[in-house]
Amino acid sequence: MNKTFSNPDPWKYFASEYEQIKYKRQIDVIKDRKPNPERILELVSAEGAQTLLLAKQFSYTKITGIEISPNAFRIAQENLKGHRGRIELVNADMMEHEPRIEENTYDVCIWSESVYYIGARLTFNDTYEFLKKMVGKLRAGGLLVMANTVDLSKDLPEWIVTERPLINCYYNFLSSLITPALKSIYIEQKLGRIYEYQIWAFQR
Repeated sequence: MNKTFSNPDPWKYFASEYEQIKYKRQIDVIKDRKPNPERILELVSAEGAQTLLLAKQFSYTKITGIEISPNAFRIAQENLKGHRGRIELVNADMMEHEPRIEENTYDVCIWSESVYYIGARLTFNDTYEFLKKMVGKLRAGGLLVMANTVDLSKDLPEWIVTERPLINCYYNFLSSLITPALKSIYIEQKLGRIYEYQIWAFQR
């Protein structure tokens, strides 16, 4: 993962209109359902593209971002230096860091484009248990918002973890742990390719 971030913005999170629109849609879900969050937990915050938008939109909210890549973490620190007073960045594997994340603490957890990598590392039973633990980080009434790509083209290395039956499993797992509030499907173009992604929201 760290090699991926050896060049800045490898997935064009800052530069791509596709990515910026996807972030905006997730933030709009938060604005609609949890408009004044005190604390937001962002899992897999990468270089801080979405973190920056969250900080601008929710100007009094404390945000904790967790990112495994040291390179991405370092770049995020620079990108977010104007908001250091209320953004905490943690350079850690979220699976290893999970016990240090306080339970019943966050109004919003935003977790995009990475649940499939958890599923690739763990058994189905352990994946379910990990999702249960992460749901427990939310306060009563808290909101979980996710965007997940579905069925990537088979010429891309990540395709195997985004197959539709797997994505459906993660949705079903979460739906048994926390109340589904939204499921929207988008099919759009990025850099000459067509992608499908789904935005989910669940409320505790």
